Amino acid sequence: MKHKFKKQLIKLFLQYLSKNLSLEKYKNLENRIKNRTSESKELENENFMVAAVSILIEKDNPECPIYMIKRANEGRHALEWAFPGGKTEKNDIDLSATATRETNEEIGAKINDFTLWGKLDPVTTLGTGWIIQPYVGEINKNSFIKKNSDEVEEIAKIPLFKLIDKKNNRYVSFTSDGKRIDSKAYAYEDKLIWGASARMIDQLSSILRD
Repeated sequence: MKHKFKKQLIKLFLQYLSKNLSLEKYKNLENRIKNRTSESKELENENFMVAAVSILIEKDNPECPIYMIKRANEGRHALEWAFPGGKTEKNDIDLSATATRETNEEIGAKINDFTLWGKLDPVTTLGTGWIIQPYVGEINKNSFIKKNSDEVEEIAKIPLFKLIDKKNNRYVSFTSDGKRIDSKAYAYEDKLIWGASARMIDQLSSILRD
């Protein structure tokens, strides 16, 4: 009986440590994102189409899941894992407005339920002519979420700190215009995240390591 009670205490203590460590990482990431300056000169390149996405981390959840979408089965990025977002429109005041609008449209999150802290550096797609401005922020734990079936196949919550663990690092190779391209990727359960989205996650990982 004493042995069982001791094991329970150890388990609770480890859970407590894990929760506090995650909270510390979460606050550290929030502060770093809010205080960083994005390298945004590439956005002025007229050879690229411009888009913006939101990387939302769920509040009050020790696993700190990020919200990702599997794109619908159409277009050049069909069925790829990505972050909610899309191309800028004339009525968008700036790219944060683009990310906010597109997030609302794609996953149904109400604008009052999420906040964007700041920017990562822009990321270009491989061979499809897009430059993407990523924003990082937080979303309330019990937010209403509903996929836009015209654009989204699936919505997933993926634990950020588990995702960036070294054991989940991968590389994928493909050919574009006759050239071999090796791309950083991340794997979690049955999901493979590569391309622009993986490079955004890589930025988050680097910020947390610094």
